[in-house]
Amino acid sequence: LQHALPNTAVLPLFDTLFGVALTLLAYSVPDHLMDGMDAVKLGQTVTIYLLTGIAVILYWYKLRRLIHITRILLPTQLILGMPSLLLIVMMPKFAQLVATQGGGVGDLNNWTPSQIVNTIFVFFLGFVDGVCLAYGQSLFRHPYIRDRDRKTIKVRVQVQLAGFALMIGLGILEITSTRFNNEYVLLIPLILIAEEWWLGKRLSGTSTI
Repeated sequence: LQHALPNTAVLPLFDTLFGVALTLLAYSVPDHLMDGMDAVKLGQTVTIYLLTGIAVILYWYKLRRLIHITRILLPTQLILGMPSLLLIVMMPKFAQLVATQGGGVGDLNNWTPSQIVNTIFVFFLGFVDGVCLAYGQSLFRHPYIRDRDRKTIKVRVQVQLAGFALMIGLGILEITSTRFNNEYVLLIPLILIAEEWWLGKRLSGTSTI
């Protein structure tokens, strides 16, 4: 256990960095651009930041729940958990790019700045989702997981896998379809909310959620 940490040592840093991400999200709202926006663009910008904030909170809840179950973080969990915190702190900057540059279309033969920004953001969140999935899968062989928690880890991973597949699907649509632009970005928090609803429904018969 020389390179292991109890979850009580990790959670304060975890909560702090997520709090920083939410604070940076508020400060990254482009005030100088919002003055010249029409009502529609202003509404889209505010919506992007609100939904990104929801995504940050849901990732906080999702990862914190896994860390709580872990109890003792071994090197595998530390390798997966710590970089995910750095990724979350980067989300406000990506949200700012989507708000300022994401309102346009493009296709595989005509890449535009808006398509590039939206695609990067969707796959970035997909990567964060993939880290959550990998963390959950790493717990199958974790020696310090309680038996009652092992019963729910499989369900959590299955739900997470479905959400991850939807994230990747949105990224592919962003690249190949010209029907939408940053609307795909706005769908991501809805996927996370649907995950939590489905997970709660599947775990309703167990004692640990």
